[in-house]
Amino acid sequence: MTCQEAEAYFHSFRRFKKVPGLSPIRALLAKLGHPEEGLRFLHVAGTNGKGSVCAMCASALREAGYRTGLFISPFVINFRERMQVDGRMIGEEELASLVQGVRPAMEELLAEGVSLSEFEAVTAAGLVWFARQQCDVVCLEVGLGGRFDATNVIPRSLVSVIASIGLDHTDILGDTLEKIAFEKCGILRRGGVTVCGPGQEPEALAVIMERCAQEENRLVIPGAASAQVQESGVLGSRVQYGGLELTIPLGGRHQISNCLTAVEALKVLRTEGFVISDKNITDGIKNVRFPARMECFSRRPLVILDGAHNPDGCRALAAALEEFPRERVSVIMGMLADKDTAGSTALVAARAGRFWAVTPPGPRALPAGELAVLARAYCPQTAAADSLGSALEQALKAAGEEDAVFICGSLYLAAEIRPLLQSRFPALQDTTK
Repeated sequence: MTCQEAEAYFHSFRRFKKVPGLSPIRALLAKLGHPEEGLRFLHVAGTNGKGSVCAMCASALREAGYRTGLFISPFVINFRERMQVDGRMIGEEELASLVQGVRPAMEELLAEGVSLSEFEAVTAAGLVWFARQQCDVVCLEVGLGGRFDATNVIPRSLVSVIASIGLDHTDILGDTLEKIAFEKCGILRRGGVTVCGPGQEPEALAVIMERCAQEENRLVIPGAASAQVQESGVLGSRVQYGGLELTIPLGGRHQISNCLTAVEALKVLRTEGFVISDKNITDGIKNVRFPARMECFSRRPLVILDGAHNPDGCRALAAALEEFPRERVSVIMGMLADKDTAGSTALVAARAGRFWAVTPPGPRALPAGELAVLARAYCPQTAAADSLGSALEQALKAAGEEDAVFICGSLYLAAEIRPLLQSRFPALQDTTK
């Protein structure tokens, strides 16, 4: 089996399962020898920011000398990003061998009439790999929701983290913040510790507090008001918090909240016996890398790629756009049709002087022409581009050295354009130095 065949095997499963529940993943892990039982987890749910929190925590744990697994969803550029150990993606041959090894158990389960989703298959394989790698700890990002998410099969977590909660996947998780918060809080374990990201909407926070009380969890909320922001922008932030001098390379003010959440989660791990120094935390956060999170490819003009694709993500992006005069901002955006395209587009287009709508890859893509209609109501200089490459060329041609070009929307779009940006701007891959 090749790496490509391994990926194709995962993709052969249905994207979403018909009936919510954890019994299929439990049955699969039983056949695989319960790899999850020998692992320790930092479990992170949320609508926005959960990937960044996982990446920051994993980076700090590596600095502290722990063999650290990182499981993220979705990937941006390469499927193998979903499973990482000590900052290294699973290798192509490793992935092929892993799938070859777990496939018989999956096929046996299917033959018994048990349906598996793609995410359940990937999660099970990831847990097997982390166990084989003898990870000291795994930073585990929830895929969707929490209560019935495949990652929630783990018996317990060292700490449960609830990052920012907003309206997304409302057809599955519910159409109110209260309903979504309830689903996210499904990762709580009785008698555990929960870290909640600061700045939650009151409706969501009320549910989190209630669920923590019911599950007898100690609730930790970062004291955002005590954080002294020395500098914040699209290229990162510098913050003093709890005696720590934090340099955050991920751009946007929202990453400050994610950073504070990660810091408090790491402090909880100290109470679980992990030896993590303040320097481990500050160095880990300073050295974190995460593609398509306010990722800078050029400074003159400024070219930023951000995976904002729902209203909360686009609200954070719009706040970053306020750093620039509107006439100096160009936006390239592509959205999936099953997202809140109208609300997300309005937030970004209202801050743009020029706007190019594109059609991202995939069957769920919103056609560029339809997105352009939505954007034109807020940005008169809007055009529907024939291709992503064409939009990029037009935006860069129109941009002066003092201008900013932001590319945002679907992560499928980010995956397609990131190699183009790396080729076009090879000199600047690290904006923190």
